[in-house]
Amino acid sequence: MWAFNIVVTMASGGRYHHLMAELEAHGEFHRTEFLGVLLGRVADVADFLETVRAARELSVIAFQDLGRVVPVERTFTFRTEEFLERVCATVAPWAGELAGGRFYVRLERRGHKGQIVSPEAERAIDAFIVQESAKSGTAARVDFEDPDAVIAVETVGDRCGVGLLSRAQLERYDFVRVS
Repeated sequence: MWAFNIVVTMASGGRYHHLMAELEAHGEFHRTEFLGVLLGRVADVADFLETVRAARELSVIAFQDLGRVVPVERTFTFRTEEFLERVCATVAPWAGELAGGRFYVRLERRGHKGQIVSPEAERAIDAFIVQESAKSGTAARVDFEDPDAVIAVETVGDRCGVGLLSRAQLERYDFVRVS
């Protein structure tokens, strides 16, 4: 599997070729089988996010076709019957980091309609993090209004990317967000 560390969605009405031309200077990006969804690999995610932010600040038309960017730290391929187990194993190391804090999980599912139900999966992953974080002393709690972090789970067919988005990232980069 080609390792990606960025999931990009196009803005509504965005121009694919224009967005690809802007992105290709910063890494390797590929179209997916899902309309308006690109997977990318950049050398340094923080530098990429800062470059996009600065370009958008300087010019109204810079990255105007970009809808969202979701940085992901871990990727894997999966079969639907093992999806939740794989995601929980992937996010388990973050439980200690989230202990005592506020978070929520957002799953953007592309493919597997009827096989993976996003709200059910999100609740199961939330419960897993709460349970695991309690082992560190103070359980994390689910908070949609004022989270310290968001766990983004992005599926693209049989590929999955998972990222831990901090409050600082979400506040600094208006294009880093979950749906």
